[in-house]
Order: sequence, then structure tokens, then C-alpha cells
Amino acid sequence: MAPSSWLSKQRKSSLIDLAVQAGLDLDSDLNKPDIVEALDEHLHSNATRLSRDPAFEPFFLTRRTPHKSAATRDISDDGEVKSVVRGRGRRATKVKSEPEDDDDYASTTRAAGLSSPTAPMTRARTPAASIMQRRRSSLPPSPTVVVDEVEHALTKSYANLSDLYTLSGIPEAISTLRETCSSLAAVHLLFSLLEAGSLFRALIPLKYAFDTPSLPLLRIPSHALRLPDLFVLLTPAFWLPTLLWTTTNVLLPLLAAYFFNLTVHTVKRANARVRVVRYTYDPFTFNVAKMLLVSTVYGAGLLQGWVADEVVGVVEDAQYGGYHGMLMGSYVCGAYAVWEAAQR
Repeated sequence: MAPSSWLSKQRKSSLIDLAVQAGLDLDSDLNKPDIVEALDEHLHSNATRLSRDPAFEPFFLTRRTPHKSAATRDISDDGEVKSVVRGRGRRATKVKSEPEDDDDYASTTRAAGLSSPTAPMTRARTPAASIMQRRRSSLPPSPTVVVDEVEHALTKSYANLSDLYTLSGIPEAISTLRETCSSLAAVHLLFSLLEAGSLFRALIPLKYAFDTPSLPLLRIPSHALRLPDLFVLLTPAFWLPTLLWTTTNVLLPLLAAYFFNLTVHTVKRANARVRVVRYTYDPFTFNVAKMLLVSTVYGAGLLQGWVADEVVGVVEDAQYGGYHGMLMGSYVCGAYAVWEAAQR
């Protein structure tokens, strides 16, 4: 049997791909005619399985047509032989020719009936497949697919937000702020600023300046704007309480912490003793001195007769909790100093 014309028209690379798809192992060094012959035999031997594959559909379509023509040729050849027989004997040919003609007609009809529906069926197969494919594509996805897509989108969004948060510099700023606040000096500075802010808030009043314009479209009414009255800085009413608080809560405790520095210790280096100072001002001594001064000046009235009671009262009333609030700051800072010394 001659190889299929459809296979003969294919390129060698396409033939190798078809052989792989059909499950036929071929040597790539074979010539194209050998590949065509081997693939033709393999497709004929596995026609039941491979005829359903769309890739080999053209091959089986072209092979059906030769079968049909061969059947026609066989019928015509039989007719010629039978015509010769009819020429030799009239009686025999008359009796035999009629059923044989009937058989030929029936076989031709059966062959036509078997071969003719195949072409419409194969032609109708492609539109049906395309319709089914369109129906599948128009159907909504399954819940699992939707959940996977949502999870993928959320993961991608979280990754983008994390990258944006990292590039903004916020983590570095938070780390720097944490390192700065995690020190004994930062704790002392915090309580000192709290006391100074409370005192200045009481000494510098807010004075009316002007009204802000209203915005009717945004329903924002006018508001009276008040600004600090800085002219108070030129009066003794501001400087006397400020100097008293600075002396009792900052200057005298610093002086005591400088001279009574418990962080000074002696270290032996190369047969010599060296005095090492961890802090220039001992934080524990600072808080002890501040606690004693606040208790005696604001609590017991030690400076009565030296400093006016009104000045002492302004400083005490300006603090949160009076002089007890200043003592509380000394307790907290002293506890931090002891804890920091115990960690060394």
C-alpha cells in the first residue's frame, strides 16, 4: 500500500512531532520516506485509538477516499469479468448476471452509505467542538478558582504595601526613636520638659489675636485665634517663677550630681590606676538632690522670707499634682538610674 499523500506533504520535523504524538519512537537520522512509511504503518495499526485524535484527522480522511475508489475499481473489474462470462454463455449469464448485478448494486449502495456520512460527520465535528469550547469559556469559574485569585491579589497587595512601607523610611525612623528613648538621659529630659511646659503654660497667657474667616460652602464657622502674649517675658511675673524652678529642679541637682558622682571608679591599666567616669553628672544623685529640694522648698516652705510665697505658689500650682508631681518624676528617674546601674 502506498503511503498517505498527506504524510508525504508534511515536513520532516512535523513528521517527527506527529510520531511522538502517536507514540512511535523514531530515529532522527532516518530519511523522510522511511519516516513516512513507518508512521503510515503505525497509524494503520492503531487506527481505532488514533482516529479520534484531531491531529491525525486529515490522515484518516485521505485514507478513506482511496478505499472508496478501490472498492469502485473492484466493482468495475468484477463487472468486466462478468461481462466476459456473459459473452461465453447466454443462459448462464442471464441467470447469474441478475443476482450478481443486484449484489454489485447492493455492495455499491452499502459502500456509498458507509463512506458518504463520514465526511459530513468530520465536517460537523469542528463546529461542535468550537461551540462547546465557547460554552466552557462563558461559564463562570469555580469557587476554588475565585478564592485562589482573591488570595493572589491580596498577597500581591500586602507585598506592595510592605515594600512601600519599607521605602518610606518609617521603620528606620522608629528604630532611631526607640534607641534615643531607651536611655537614662531621655527619661530625665522627658520629665524636665513636662515640668517646664506646665510652668510656661501657666506663666504665658493666650491673648486674642483675630478671627479666622468662615467657609460657608464647607460649613466651617469662624473661630477666635489666640496667640501667646510674649510681652510677659519683659515682666518679673515671668522670670521670678522661672528662676526659682530652674534653681531648685535643674541647677542645684546638677551641681550635687557633679561633685557626688557615684559612677566614678578606678581601673588598673599597665601598672597604673586610672579613674573612669561613666557619667559626668550622676543621675541617681541628681534625683536624690532634686527630691530633697522640692520637698523642703515647695512642701515645707524652706525659703519662706527669702522668696515670696506667691512665687513659690505659682511654681507649685503650675505643675500637675503640685510638688507631689515633681517628686513623682524624681522617683521614676531615680528608679531608672538604679536599674541602669544594676544592668552593668
